Amino acid sequence: MKLQKKQLIYSVVVAFAFFTVYLIIYAFHHRDKNELVYLIFNTYALIAVLLSFLIVLYRERKAKRKKEADRRRLTDMVRNLTAPAMLWNNTFTEAVLNDALTALSGITLRDDFQPNYVIAQFFGRKDLTAAEIDGLIAAKHKEYPFTDAAGKTHDLVWNTCAVETDENGVTWLLSIGMDFTDIRTMQSEIEAYSKALSVSRGQHNLTMELMDVGILLIEQGNPRMFPSEKLQSMLGMPAAEFTVQALRGRIYPLDTVTYDQYVEIMRNHMRNFLHKTESIELRICAADGQYRWYSYRFKVTESNESGRLVAGGSVIDITQEKAKDAKIEQIAYEDAVTGIPNRNKLMRMGKELYQATGDLGTKYWVIVMDIDRFHLINDTCGYSAGNELLKSFAGAVVKQLSFGGFAARISGDNFALILRDTGDDTLPEKAVKRVQRALAKMATGTLASRSLTCSAGYARMPSDGESFENVMEHAEFALSSASDIHGSIRRYTSEMHDSIIQESNLEAELTDAVMRNELTLYYQPKVSLETGEVMGLEALIRWKHPSGRLLSPGSFIPIAEKSQLITHITRFVLNEACRQAKLWQTQGVKPVVMSINFTSTDFYLDNICDLILAALQRNQLDPRWLEIELTESLALKDIDITIARMQELRQAGVQLAMDDFGTGYSSLSYIQRLPFTMLKLDRAFVIHMDEDPVVQEIVRSVARIAAAKQIKTIAEGVETPAQAEQLRAAGCTYAQGFLYGQPMTAKETEAYIRKNMAEHPAGGTTHT
Repeated sequence: MKLQKKQLIYSVVVAFAFFTVYLIIYAFHHRDKNELVYLIFNTYALIAVLLSFLIVLYRERKAKRKKEADRRRLTDMVRNLTAPAMLWNNTFTEAVLNDALTALSGITLRDDFQPNYVIAQFFGRKDLTAAEIDGLIAAKHKEYPFTDAAGKTHDLVWNTCAVETDENGVTWLLSIGMDFTDIRTMQSEIEAYSKALSVSRGQHNLTMELMDVGILLIEQGNPRMFPSEKLQSMLGMPAAEFTVQALRGRIYPLDTVTYDQYVEIMRNHMRNFLHKTESIELRICAADGQYRWYSYRFKVTESNESGRLVAGGSVIDITQEKAKDAKIEQIAYEDAVTGIPNRNKLMRMGKELYQATGDLGTKYWVIVMDIDRFHLINDTCGYSAGNELLKSFAGAVVKQLSFGGFAARISGDNFALILRDTGDDTLPEKAVKRVQRALAKMATGTLASRSLTCSAGYARMPSDGESFENVMEHAEFALSSASDIHGSIRRYTSEMHDSIIQESNLEAELTDAVMRNELTLYYQPKVSLETGEVMGLEALIRWKHPSGRLLSPGSFIPIAEKSQLITHITRFVLNEACRQAKLWQTQGVKPVVMSINFTSTDFYLDNICDLILAALQRNQLDPRWLEIELTESLALKDIDITIARMQELRQAGVQLAMDDFGTGYSSLSYIQRLPFTMLKLDRAFVIHMDEDPVVQEIVRSVARIAAAKQIKTIAEGVETPAQAEQLRAAGCTYAQGFLYGQPMTAKETEAYIRKNMAEHPAGGTTHT
């Protein structure tokens, strides 16, 4: 029975009751024919009838206002949807289009606006039958082609539901459309974008099915919310229970703070978001009892009828997208080789811990470690062995963690460790030494012949930096300050920082020096102890600094070795030495062996032999006039690689000298394995030969063993004739030092050799 009929019957019953009572009372008193009583009761009856009609009128107006309010809310809900939407009735007399559909279709709400024309535009015909409308509702997703005002065809897929049927039997329908034309065009781009792990949070709207979209309308000042049937189904909450407080009870506990903040905005600050599209993401208990992620994307507008602010929009289940985000975070913040956090995660956590030091007064140690000579393991044992070592090392680092600590692999063989400062200043060194002991035990299998060590630098947070990044830099400063000492553990100091800054400035100047050709070669002669003839030269790099100073290699080569500059410098020395040696030969100067020094950085380059032979060929210098000097520690750093490359150079005719022999950790047995043609005795032997018979015996033994292997010997640092005589008597072949000449320019060296040639016209034999 319709609402008005119910109201009318109720009013008639009330009036009839009042009238019946009146008749009874009147009949009872009429017998006395008391006119006053008759008048009173007659008036009373009329008042009762009048009240009945007033009640009917009030209830009709109240019902009308409620109907209008519901219609406004429904209209507002449609207009606030971000997807194209239309509210229409089955008599085709009214239709409401939201902004999205108006913009898509180009249809404007003119005075001559014809709803049946609009319906025909979107559903193919204007006189849909009741059965066709029922089919449209049952199909849920019905696709119709539509041509907009510009002539572009769109494939609109409509989701239609019946909203209400009024007292006149008119059914109102809500149709929400999705333009599959654009979606199909963008699908491949979205998939590629997703694979690149850069999917924005809003793009899930394009990949989700329309059936997974709920609708929620919120009216400012109203504790009730107005959900669509789909949203009620998604959350398992009927519309009557959809209140602010009831929904809060469904929010995941950790998300209630976010929910409360948005409720506060909706109550008191909604106008700040007028005509803006906003979104909120929360975990809500769904109909199945499980917490799921939902995104509420809404827009705030002002109702034309009531003037109230209304927020309305779509609610979408984004649980799968959040799972993808979690996977993306794992990829973004986890090191693929070791499984521990990477540098990105370290920087993120470090910043939070640094903030905690100010808020909570806590302190931390930041330790940076790297595995010494790790690149050689990859080069000689393979990347598989290198990765296994990194995993084991990561495990040793993680074992040092305590409460509030953190560990990460920050690059290649570099690891970082953050430890809570408990007041023990020795804690960082203790932790690093435990890692060093564990690393030493990893020298098994293919790594059995390796000496595995690691170095570390550390700083205290927050006292050693103004930010976490600053503290990290200082810990890395401490590590790099002793990069040439394996197994070192250094704590950051302000003096160390100043020194590194100076080195950094010098490195920048050195880079410019290489570009401006400020580097030059000086040459120091090597002389035969038997004849006094010049048999060779050692090429020594010098830097003609713009200040006018002549800098020796000791002041800039260590800095160059920490960067790629050393490779540029070595190539310069190699080419310039070969060029100068060949030039002197063409000018009639007696051929002598040109010696150049190689650092470990250069000698362990994969193509070093090719570079050396190319320089010889470029300058047309016979390989026998070139000698490569390697330090003892360099030659023995990786014995297998050293032997292979030395043999390749020897086969090409290049000579090889072991520099500073006797100062490292080798023994004479290595002479048997390494194909050297010359041993250079360190100047320490020369200095102590006068007063130490043991040193004299060592020199004689080395010279004798070398001679047996057809290896010549040369002593460095010879400054007096007595030293030269002792060396000659001990069997040493050549000498080098200030007794014979300091490092000289090319012009001075040429004059020196020509003078020596004049003093020894017979022309002795150089070492070849």
